[in-house]
Amino acid sequence: MDSASRYDRYWRERDEVRTRARSRSRAFLALRLLEKVGMMPPNPAAGSPPCLYEIGCGPGWALEVFRDAGFAVGGCDVSPEAVDRARELGLEVRCRDIERAEPEGSPAGKGSDVLVALEVLEHLKEPLPVLKGMSATAAPGGSLVVSLPNENHLVSRLLKLFGRPQRGGAGDPHLHHFDRPAALRLFGDAGLKVLARFDDSIAPPRMPVVRWLLRPLLALMPGLFSLAHVFLLEAGREGQAA
Repeated sequence: MDSASRYDRYWRERDEVRTRARSRSRAFLALRLLEKVGMMPPNPAAGSPPCLYEIGCGPGWALEVFRDAGFAVGGCDVSPEAVDRARELGLEVRCRDIERAEPEGSPAGKGSDVLVALEVLEHLKEPLPVLKGMSATAAPGGSLVVSLPNENHLVSRLLKLFGRPQRGGAGDPHLHHFDRPAALRLFGDAGLKVLARFDDSIAPPRMPVVRWLLRPLLALMPGLFSLAHVFLLEAGREGQAA
């Protein structure tokens, strides 16, 4: 099955309510990271908004958050069905397989102030070249925001203890399995410096009280109590732990 068909099916099989909520949660964490380094859009009267491009934007749920925050947004996804749904939200996105050779002089997101990939790299056969390509195509002084799943959180460990099948089976959409150390190794190999990180709680967004109660544990033991790590990266620098 080709990538387009595989990810058309992937999006059809998602629990839309849960997946949309998680996508928006990571997008809001990304905005907090960008605010830290002064990359948020200025007052509209102050000039043109910064450009943000999302790799693997899916149906556009996170990209919609970035647009509402004031960014000039664009994006791409390998799934034609997901792209059609994103366009229904009024988003300028296109079908693109970022693992294939990019058109000469027209890489995805070229010249963008911010390049975003939320829960994307773990789906790729070779995430490192894609990450390096993102770094090379960002505008000078631009930033990358990348989220990766934490595959070794508490619930995952408990399920494994009680006999859950090993990761990497035929039904697993992830081709690579990350935790924070593995993510930092990937960024180091790409020559990227980690500027900051926020962690997305294992408690789902629909449980705000539980998320609030888990905040101290999330801060103390993110390896156990986070479902995903969201990283702010600076291009062209040696990797550094965060």
